[in-house]
Amino acid sequence: MTKRKFFTLLLLVVVMLATAQEVVLNKQRHFPKTVPAGNYSGITWLGGNRYAVANDKSPTAGFHLMTIITDSLTGDILDIRADSFMTSRQPNRDEEGICYVPQSNTLFLSSESDGQIQEYTMLGQLTGRRLSIPEVFRQTRSNHGFEALTYNAATHRFWTIPENTLKGDGEAPDILRKIPNMLRLQSFGDDLQPREQYWYLTDSSTVKSTKGASTLGVSGLAALDDGRIVVLEREVRKTSRNIGSFVHVKLYVVNPSQQQPGDLLRKQLLTEFRTKINLTRRSFANYEGLCVGPTLSDGRQLLLLVADSQNQYKGWLKDWFKTVVF
Repeated sequence: MTKRKFFTLLLLVVVMLATAQEVVLNKQRHFPKTVPAGNYSGITWLGGNRYAVANDKSPTAGFHLMTIITDSLTGDILDIRADSFMTSRQPNRDEEGICYVPQSNTLFLSSESDGQIQEYTMLGQLTGRRLSIPEVFRQTRSNHGFEALTYNAATHRFWTIPENTLKGDGEAPDILRKIPNMLRLQSFGDDLQPREQYWYLTDSSTVKSTKGASTLGVSGLAALDDGRIVVLEREVRKTSRNIGSFVHVKLYVVNPSQQQPGDLLRKQLLTEFRTKINLTRRSFANYEGLCVGPTLSDGRQLLLLVADSQNQYKGWLKDWFKTVVF
């Protein structure tokens, strides 16, 4: 091999490695003809093109089954179809997070109304099993409980975290208090009993104004096979007349397996982006759901996010879905 060919090959390898490590943010998309207006708050991958999606204001407790087709090369969303709603016919429990357990072919859904994480069959029926939640999580603030839930079959761990700081752990941020959340990241084993617990510190608010409203917290988790967890931090800024409102999303990666239980987790920023409402754009998307999806043809990992449109609030919002590739 000549020196010229050698250096050309070396350059190609460097470019390929750089491309493989690049984080790609695909465009957010909505499918109004095949996905009805909803309050989609959580998502989990069932394998293939099948997903289950939580709806925190559905008429009865349960979940949607959806077909989501993504491009195997880019990860871009090509099509979404809401297939059916599976329900226990019991009252909605403000169900936020959802995760799939392949060993039992069941789903677990977290509820902000009662602080429980219960198991459902794929037909939407309650099995009677639930995660054994430690007593300390009874101190969750109203409407700021378990929004995030994930499970990984390789590590045999469930993970959940409250959206805001527990009452006994300090104050929670708001439009006047520009402080971070100090959160407890809790794991559970396959026996549904609590395991490791870690501290997680969110970023502080970026909003300078003290008018209007601001919500800052963790709304999604995605557990990877290697023990790492992707954490969805998001800040929702709402103005009195909507113009100027935005959602700032940050995806961080933590690795509890490399730290001791009780530690404050080190976090590394994976990517961030902002959606907004102004005079020319209405991209505002309150992303509450996050899950691991399929790997692409080149081995990169796909993450899928879903936004809560509050039933397409007054025509201002849409039911957005987005993919991130890394």
